[in-house]
Amino acid sequence: MSFEIDTQKICEELQSTDRRLKTNVLGQLRDQIQNASDNVTTEKIAQIFDQLYLHLLKSYDDRFESVRDHAVQAVNAFLNRLPPMDFHLMNVVSTLAERMGKAETVEPSEEIRLLYIAQLHLMVGQYAKMGNVGVFRECYPLVVKILIKSIKDDYPVVQREGCSTIVSLARVAETQELRPFTESLLVPLYSMLNHKHAQSRISAVEAIARLSLHIDASGEGMRRLFNEVSPLLMDTMPLVRREVGQMGILMLLQLLDRYSFFERILPLVLCCLKDDSPEVLNHIYPQWLKCGELYFDENEAEMTQQEISDLPAENYPEDVKRPTIGCRGLVQRSLRLLQLITRETGDWKDNVRLHSLKLLYQFVLHAEAAMTAKFFEIYGDLAHACIDPVAEVNAEAAKVADLMGRLLSYDAWIDHGFDGLERNARESYMRCFYHMFNASLGGTYDQLMKLAKLLRTTDYSHTLKPGFQLYILKLLDTIVDKSQKIKAEGDELQDLYESVYVSGVKVMALTYSLNSHGNEDVNRGQLLIERIVQLEETTVAKIHERWFHLALRDVENLDASLDDNSEPVMLLDGLINMCHLRATYIDDLMEKVKVVFEHCSDSAQVKIFSSLSMATLFWSKTMNVDHQSSTQKLKDFVSQIVEPYLTWKAGSNAEAMRSLAMATLCALAQGAKEEALDVLPALAKHMPSLLEDRNVTTRHYAIKAVVYFRDMSVEDLKPLAYATMQRMDDPSAGIRVLAALAVGKLKPKFSDSETEAEHEKEVWSGFVTRAMDLLLLYHESPEKDIKAAVEVTLKVLAQSHPDAWEDRFKRALCMVQKKDQLNELYDKLTIRDEPDPEASTTE
Repeated sequence: MSFEIDTQKICEELQSTDRRLKTNVLGQLRDQIQNASDNVTTEKIAQIFDQLYLHLLKSYDDRFESVRDHAVQAVNAFLNRLPPMDFHLMNVVSTLAERMGKAETVEPSEEIRLLYIAQLHLMVGQYAKMGNVGVFRECYPLVVKILIKSIKDDYPVVQREGCSTIVSLARVAETQELRPFTESLLVPLYSMLNHKHAQSRISAVEAIARLSLHIDASGEGMRRLFNEVSPLLMDTMPLVRREVGQMGILMLLQLLDRYSFFERILPLVLCCLKDDSPEVLNHIYPQWLKCGELYFDENEAEMTQQEISDLPAENYPEDVKRPTIGCRGLVQRSLRLLQLITRETGDWKDNVRLHSLKLLYQFVLHAEAAMTAKFFEIYGDLAHACIDPVAEVNAEAAKVADLMGRLLSYDAWIDHGFDGLERNARESYMRCFYHMFNASLGGTYDQLMKLAKLLRTTDYSHTLKPGFQLYILKLLDTIVDKSQKIKAEGDELQDLYESVYVSGVKVMALTYSLNSHGNEDVNRGQLLIERIVQLEETTVAKIHERWFHLALRDVENLDASLDDNSEPVMLLDGLINMCHLRATYIDDLMEKVKVVFEHCSDSAQVKIFSSLSMATLFWSKTMNVDHQSSTQKLKDFVSQIVEPYLTWKAGSNAEAMRSLAMATLCALAQGAKEEALDVLPALAKHMPSLLEDRNVTTRHYAIKAVVYFRDMSVEDLKPLAYATMQRMDDPSAGIRVLAALAVGKLKPKFSDSETEAEHEKEVWSGFVTRAMDLLLLYHESPEKDIKAAVEVTLKVLAQSHPDAWEDRFKRALCMVQKKDQLNELYDKLTIRDEPDPEASTTE
């Protein structure tokens, strides 16, 4: 088949004004060139192009878009068959520069602009394939103008094609020839890094990566390049982050001056190794291994010696693959970057802080013990990150601290760790130190003792911050764990556990006081004490009896006007609630309480007294001494703490203290029933006035406590009995019910002398008679509760005094209106059975 093209006719038709004619001619020409057989020589095609190129390139400026479109496609067909000649290149590039290399937009069509840059890309590819890319050196200024214009184009597809062209050109270009133009190309590429399309950002990063291999590393260009690209490590799209990592890989493998820039290149790769997306990690990790192999080969002598003694840490984290020695060597020579990384952990942006910590994790993982020397420099920043308000950030900081505790040399960092704790009694340093210390394998007796004593100081164990308290308890738990792995004498361990106990019980006390009813931290503290109990082979009660006074001794500065929210008051309050009252330290505790009552504010006094009243309920359980000693302790406690506040004094605080004193007395009567029999009678003189107190709470506790005044003579009990009976007229319904029940429970102790006993029984019968009259009166009350209480008490009195009951019933029957109800009550309560045994003992 012959290959004949009438170039003269084509030239004439291309000069026509008929759009359709020109379009058809260009289309036919394109098809003929594309379909030309292999027998057609390149010289023949070059001859045809030489005759037509002026008209073809002139068509690039045609006013019809379709003509321009077909013209570009026709030239592409020729370029695919022509040899790489300077002449053809210069002509086409010059035309493209006229159409697309100016500051203003000459070509209005986006599609045609895409064809222009695609044609330039085609020429780069063709000339590179034929090994004659050097011909571009003459037209680099024009090519760069075209590329810059394409990168700045509004059409994203044109931008991406421009980036692809740069990548192809940078792959084959000579560095010395391309270097003068790299800066002008990079500037518009940087603006593309913020493009809203992820694919455009990816293309820009790829182009920047290739140009970085040709940039002049001695200037500021390389520094700006890293500053512009690094933020994309936090891009929301995983493929963008992967491309940034790929850029780092490329520079580690091919950048000639890479050793000078390891510190800036490594973050690009290491961040991808901690990426949340598997597609990023799976793509970058195998190539990172190649970088390590290259570094190993280039530094084989040094790496080989290091490999001989390179053993992993005993407690290397599980499910974490140890980096190769080459990869570790790469990072270990770039530790100067740590200061920059840790500085960014305090950035105001959450994602910056998070990614800087992820990067720091990778540095620690690769640097291992070599990073120990840098610990003191990053300690403060990492500690601050451990209390970051964003949970994800502080969790990542905790992972870094844990890894440091495992991989850093323990003997080298522990002293710095202690120094940081001593200088900075803060939650941040406490958290960081805990994660490191807990993960490490080290810990001698002296170190554990030093730490336990430090935590016992007021700066730590007296803190009111819940987070701080939690980590103190965790660290104490770690001390107990490590104490089982060290060699120490029994006395030494006992001293250690003593400090742990004192610190733990103080933190528990403050936590309890802050939360009123305790929380998880209190439970954690109780578990800690139980562990100490097991190790000491004793009981919780004996541990409290042995060491609690030491914690009580640390409650200081009570001789000031402190309110109920001050630390000393809250500590004392928590200690009372947590450990109650015990014989070994009750004297010291009373001294502390008396100081509070003398100096502290009204609210503090009320708080402490309230806790005492609750603690006294457990007197018989916690006071682990014989009855005589317990009774003496109770007498001292009542005389020094309770009785001074039972007498009436003016003022709202005196009223509150009086109510609490009465509540404490009532609790003691219930918690120490046997001891109370010997102690309460001496307080009977205060009860009548307390039963008539203006405060309803005081009267309530007083009427409840009355029934515990036993084994008293008629003379001593009589004022108390009549005062109790009067409370059946109390304004409070609840107190009226309690008073009605209490009257039946009052039992005097009659004299051993028959004469005196007879007189006392007459006196008591007079009280019973009056009580029955009043009870029968209240039986007509419409209140169900008081009516039920009256029936219970009348039954008791009727059994103990049947004659009086018969007499008072007959008297009341003549006076009441509802005689049927009274008869019904009589039938219910009349004694037909054996008398109550308790009643027979009192007669």
